[in-house]
Amino acid sequence: MRPTHNPLALLFTGAIGLASLLTLIEASAPGLSHWALALALYWLVLAIAMAWFVRMPGPGERRRAWEPWMFVPVALVLGTVLLVKLDAPLHARFALSEPSLERYARSVRDDYVSRRWWGLYWVEDVEKIPGGARFMVTPLTWNWRSYGFAYSPDRIPEGGGYEHFKGPWYIWNEGP
Repeated sequence: MRPTHNPLALLFTGAIGLASLLTLIEASAPGLSHWALALALYWLVLAIAMAWFVRMPGPGERRRAWEPWMFVPVALVLGTVLLVKLDAPLHARFALSEPSLERYARSVRDDYVSRRWWGLYWVEDVEKIPGGARFMVTPLTWNWRSYGFAYSPDRIPEGGGYEHFKGPWYIWNEGP
């Protein structure tokens, strides 16, 4: 397979790659942030562009054949969908951040500094809870809820909004 030199094909493939990257970043934190709507619109524009590239022929036109470069965007889309469906971005980013988050969760105090990077997550707020701590990493979502991680090695955190994630970690949400 030889690479294409069609500038529109290269631009379109790059745009799909960017959309895939942004989607994987968005899916690597609990909850959907307000940026997800803009990302959905971006995907819609790309889907319309792809339909234009492979459109059915009009009157008097030959049928457009699939060119080899068209399989790269399709592979990127399918790979992105598979990774998001498996929650791979969330698990990978958390695995890389877990040592840092756990170190701070074990030593958190009521007056702890928030709004900083811990691991690969920007932590908006930290709160000491009985037996552990919780970190808000997605401050506002579509449904006006906040999402984050809770560390509670001894028991399930008190109150609602906690879902077991991994080991002593829980995903929590709060809001209306």
